[in-house]
Amino acid sequence: IIMADAKKPNLPAIVKDLGLSVKMDSLNALLNTAPPKSWLKEHKGNTYQPIERVKNNLVTIFQDYDWEIKNCSIMANSILVYGTLSIINPITGRVRNLSGVGAWPIQLAKGSKPLEIENIIQDAIQKNAPAAESLALKNAASKLGKLFTDGGSDVEFTGMYSKDVPMDDIKASQQ
Repeated sequence: IIMADAKKPNLPAIVKDLGLSVKMDSLNALLNTAPPKSWLKEHKGNTYQPIERVKNNLVTIFQDYDWEIKNCSIMANSILVYGTLSIINPITGRVRNLSGVGAWPIQLAKGSKPLEIENIIQDAIQKNAPAAESLALKNAASKLGKLFTDGGSDVEFTGMYSKDVPMDDIKASQQ
């Protein structure tokens, strides 16, 4: 039997804690806002967000974070860094772990072929490993939302809980 007059439930009507869901919508809306153009830099035609800005945003929004390098290796002529970013959601208190990977080419003497490892410049690993680590941290942070990227993400966030939810419904869900 199909009930034509039955009202279909919507997400705000069926969540356990509507007030919490509305707050999460606000946080997700912030995290999925494109970064201001003034935050971005350009290098060789590539737009990027500097690691200092990413770290600043992590501290500003989450108050603290942990970054742990899980593995560092060499593949072909690049340094690969794998790590885990851990943040605590300021609304729910839930710990979230995000994996990230970054790679940076190892500097070789001018005229060297890519796999001629014997031609590594003396301090290349010392310089290039931190660059790969920065890319890994940025990769992990980018999974939090567009705010941590160069703004080019095609993912769009639409808050479902804070949309047209009367304040009385929010208050009632918290009792």
